[in-house]
Amino acid sequence: MELRTVDPRKLRENPDNPRKTQAGKDADAQLVASIKAIGIRQPPLVRETDGALTIDAGHRRVKAAIKAGLKSIIVLVQDEADTKPGPMVAVAENVVRAEMGPVDRWRAMEALSGAGWTNEAIAISLNLTPRTIAQLRLLAKICPAMLDRMAQGDMPSEHDLRTIAAASTEEQAAVWSQNKPKRNSTASWWQIAKALTKRRISAKTAKFSDEEAARFGIAWEEDLFAPANEDSRTTTQIDEFMAAQQAWLEANLPENGCIVEASAYNQPILPKGAQEKYGKAGEGDRIAHCIDAGGEIRTAVYALPPKNARTGKGAVEDAEVKPPPGVTQKGAAMIGDLRTDALHEALREREINDDTLIGMLVLALGSSNVEIRTGVSNHYGSRGARHIAAGLVEGDVLSRDSKDLRAAAREMLVEVLSCRRNMSWSGPNALVAGAAIDAGAFLPNMATDDFLRCLPKPLLEAEADAANIGIKPRGKDTRAALIERFGAGTWVYRGARFELTDDERATVKAEAAEPDADDDWEIGDEPDPQGRDGDPDDPEDREAA
Repeated sequence: MELRTVDPRKLRENPDNPRKTQAGKDADAQLVASIKAIGIRQPPLVRETDGALTIDAGHRRVKAAIKAGLKSIIVLVQDEADTKPGPMVAVAENVVRAEMGPVDRWRAMEALSGAGWTNEAIAISLNLTPRTIAQLRLLAKICPAMLDRMAQGDMPSEHDLRTIAAASTEEQAAVWSQNKPKRNSTASWWQIAKALTKRRISAKTAKFSDEEAARFGIAWEEDLFAPANEDSRTTTQIDEFMAAQQAWLEANLPENGCIVEASAYNQPILPKGAQEKYGKAGEGDRIAHCIDAGGEIRTAVYALPPKNARTGKGAVEDAEVKPPPGVTQKGAAMIGDLRTDALHEALREREINDDTLIGMLVLALGSSNVEIRTGVSNHYGSRGARHIAAGLVEGDVLSRDSKDLRAAAREMLVEVLSCRRNMSWSGPNALVAGAAIDAGAFLPNMATDDFLRCLPKPLLEAEADAANIGIKPRGKDTRAALIERFGAGTWVYRGARFELTDDERATVKAEAAEPDADDDWEIGDEPDPQGRDGDPDDPEDREAA
């Protein structure tokens, strides 16, 4: 045999090459990068036939050399006597050799670093990213006893491996000594990983800046195994994180905000008697803020009970209005809030002709809350309506400006019409008004875990079936499927659309046919929130009057 320098482009491929399937673009690119960095370490094996050189072993090396732009390479030319077992040489070259095991690869990266190679230089030579090299070097620093076990083929899962690598070597050694497997047994890696698991909070949850983090002594640790295009920093300094998050919240609390404790379900604990709202915050509403167990700031919009005009004390809970069939009380409240927000937005944004506007005003004044109990400011009485009306009076004269009149009409409708199922409820008329101006187009995506939990399983499955989503054995899986399908779009629960139910249609039809004498009531006839019914023979009622 002899070594000879040749032009790789003049070498002929062996038609009997046993490797018919390509190694892959990534593997080929890695070989090209290696050749550019350190050259060909093992010369390809060739034989001379009829004055030409044919490759017996090293086809990938030759092609990679050409891609690397090498003008010449060194090859090992076999003697004619050595070419008889050529097919066996080619097969052995691809079959007998063994790939380097994962632990050896990890250790090799660390050895290169010890020899002065930087992560960037290693990455260029092996066509890998510097982040990948950092990952492999981190794995090489797992305690030696664990590495020896893994080198024997007893490997943990990827999740357990990441958990183990994130712990210090001292912690790993201590846990290994307590969980070392017996002879002929595999290691209980999940148990080892569980013992090394630490509570961590992601930097993505933090509202405070890096400067504030430094002021509170928070040290971030990067998760090298997370996607490279996202912030993967975490910290195990829980108390310091919570203190920094609390300080940020106190410094940035809005005027209508307050800080409360978090419940066991990581939701704000509202003041006693408060009524939670699930839409946008309106006039007089407050926003409760809390920091949950995971360090995330959560909010909830709520309204306090309005004061009774006669006693000055807070009123009791709103009169109960039967929720639509199928959903929970919370679901009914959410639907009411979302419908009301959509209706009010449509009233402010839609083009509405004068005929429709007049018709809607008639609907509004014929609604159940005509007292007026407004769904905007949560006031019993008509202070908001009086304010809107006063804006049309100039001296003693009603404004004739059509633009002002139309704007006032819209705001009056916003003040009066409410889909919230409490004392401000406008009844079916609000839904008819919403349908008239296509307010449903303003409804938000309701494919959220918070709302879907309000649907019982049969109703949830019916919604999933209507959306052509396969029904899962468990309710939470069906919810997850709906959220995944419509997470980036808009899904509206059919019972939340601006459509009347059969019962509501029947009510409207009956009222249109003949008004019920029992429904003709004066404001003074309304049951008092404190329980008095206006009976002159009742001493308590007589004293209050």
